[in-house]
Amino acid sequence: MKKLILILSAAVLLLLACSEQQGVARRFVKNNSNTVVALYVPQKLVKRNMRNDSIPEHLADSSLQVHIEYLEKQVKVIDKIDDDKFLDIIYLNMKKTLRDYGLTVEYWEDGIAQPDSTHWVIEIPRIEVTEAWEKQKFCGWVYDNRYCMDVPVDMVNVAVWFDLANDTTYTMAFTEQNYFNDTDVTFDIDYQTNKVYAKTYCDTISIDGFYKFASVLGRLYAGYCYDFMMNKYIDNHEVGTIDTINRYRYDPYERYFYKTDRDYLIEMK
Repeated sequence: MKKLILILSAAVLLLLACSEQQGVARRFVKNNSNTVVALYVPQKLVKRNMRNDSIPEHLADSSLQVHIEYLEKQVKVIDKIDDDKFLDIIYLNMKKTLRDYGLTVEYWEDGIAQPDSTHWVIEIPRIEVTEAWEKQKFCGWVYDNRYCMDVPVDMVNVAVWFDLANDTTYTMAFTEQNYFNDTDVTFDIDYQTNKVYAKTYCDTISIDGFYKFASVLGRLYAGYCYDFMMNKYIDNHEVGTIDTINRYRYDPYERYFYKTDRDYLIEMK
């Protein structure tokens, strides 16, 4: 009985803590309506080609030039990126989405002006774009047997560093996302030979797809930055132990709060 009472007490305290945190979060949203944000992106990307493609056997005896041409054809995105176009897409989507959060995005660079409770600085000092490939395992069932197959999947990793500042926060944060082939593998049986075969579908990555991915990233980064500032505000006004694993996120369209243990910016200390 005592154990049940302790469990119920802990549950009540947890609900009260969550209620208090959400109250602080709502106050943050209300107080930061029309907060002015200075948004900066870098002038250039840092681009890396980390592919380790090998020459196929049927080209092994070909000339060096043939080898070079083959390897160059394997590169899908990294050598085709227009830095200005990519950064414009990031900036414009971040700007639009920050406005959806009720913020005012302005370019202000004044020796006197400093970040405060109603003036934020969101600066992206570095964006690294890396193309590579990796083997991913796909598995499926044919009757009672499970089959697996390793498939090479092209990917582009985008790693971003943020400098974030207001009246109480001066810190750097980090996030990274991957743009992958859309790959699927299904397994079936050939009843004539009684052998199992794999059917592979692959919609490969492309420069056009990468620019669409940049649009998604811009919207994601805006939400991440807003939520980072909100969670800092919660930490500064919360009574009790700060939860650094589960962080609040805010949906400005449906206007509700929810917790996540991984979908947010990682503070660099």
